[in-house]
Amino acid sequence: MTTARIRLIAALPLLGALAATAASPALGAVREFTLTAAASTWEISPGQKVVAWTYNQTLPGPELRVSAGDVVRVTLVNQLPEATTIHWHGVPVPNGMDGVPGVTAPAVARGARFTYEFPAPAPGTYWYHPHLSSAAQIGRGLYGLLVVEPPASAPKEWDREVSLVVGELASMPGAMGGGMGMGGGMGMGGGLPSPSMMMGTLLINGKTGPYIPDIRVRKGERVLFRMVNTGNMVHPMHLHGMSWTVTATDGFPLPSPYRKDTLPLNAGERYDGVVDADNPGTWMLHCHNLQHVGDGPAGATGLSMMVIVEP
Repeated sequence: MTTARIRLIAALPLLGALAATAASPALGAVREFTLTAAASTWEISPGQKVVAWTYNQTLPGPELRVSAGDVVRVTLVNQLPEATTIHWHGVPVPNGMDGVPGVTAPAVARGARFTYEFPAPAPGTYWYHPHLSSAAQIGRGLYGLLVVEPPASAPKEWDREVSLVVGELASMPGAMGGGMGMGGGMGMGGGLPSPSMMMGTLLINGKTGPYIPDIRVRKGERVLFRMVNTGNMVHPMHLHGMSWTVTATDGFPLPSPYRKDTLPLNAGERYDGVVDADNPGTWMLHCHNLQHVGDGPAGATGLSMMVIVEP
């Protein structure tokens, strides 16, 4: 074997590494966030307040927006009475950043902090939540959206966005006002509890119907709904008067988008759906598991809101 050939063989690993580096996209900006997990008073409807566990005193937690290729750096500050973590649901993070104690990340003890760092994945809708006492901590309110935006140079396929985060706030002590007992059955001021109250309070974007703010759009707008189910039940979300064109599921773009007016959201599932607002009027958007919605003469409760298309 010649000396030149020996040198070439020795250099192959280095050449391969250089080629991989050249082929990989350059990392974007470093995007830094701090999420403080703590107990907070949160109003789910006028006069009905609960002591929830929140990130930065909001329910859902802050919507984190980054661009594909950014370096995402999130510091969790734990002010809860117990340990917690953050799991980046659907994001292919480095192994030590995944937020599962004893497997992929440490538990963050009460009073401690931990910094998660990972490259932002492909554009899409993702979410974050604890993976320690998961059902209990998410049920108390610890969850939020992570949105990875397309590059600024990409053609815009919608006019505006709406985040629709479904949550199931578990029964727990600490409610204030409104006659809302959250110890055993969450009865409302001595009357019989509604089905939604007996299973915990069902929320959209941290509020319960009929006090979920309306979505107002103009006729002709294309509206992207980013939907996630943070709870444990299936919620088939139904839109009256119009339909979604489903363009992505669980952060993955669909090669063949399809139309739906009832979209079942399974536990932990995400959908991106675009609505062409072409039908003026006030339209109901609700869960079609009708035990999750009471639609009496006083208005719809639970998982129900209005989409208003203005002429």
